[in-house]
Amino acid sequence: MKMKRYAPTDSPSRTTMSPVKESLELDYPREGEIVTGPSYTFRISAPQNARRVEICINQGPWQACRESVGYWWYDCRDLSRGPYQARARVHTQNCTERLSMLRRFQVGG
Repeated sequence: MKMKRYAPTDSPSRTTMSPVKESLELDYPREGEIVTGPSYTFRISAPQNARRVEICINQGPWQACRESVGYWWYDCRDLSRGPYQARARVHTQNCTERLSMLRRFQVGG
């Protein structure tokens, strides 16, 4: 059985432990999700040693994501109707680079 690693939370007054992120995953949109409008905020989970996270939509240029509340985010405002694919990329503090699995979703509605 694989054991999860845990790290202390940011608050010194709490004694709870939170899971240590070791992988890169494009959380939202989910695989096959239908996005209903031209604006969407992508959420990415990245390892704690992430230095920079980027997203690529439909094999376009890599776009910088912002970090907030333990996740990385990308705000997109110009999605038109149709099929899409997205992939995230992380650059870690020890100079490694990882790619997420390809995520397919649809804009419509």
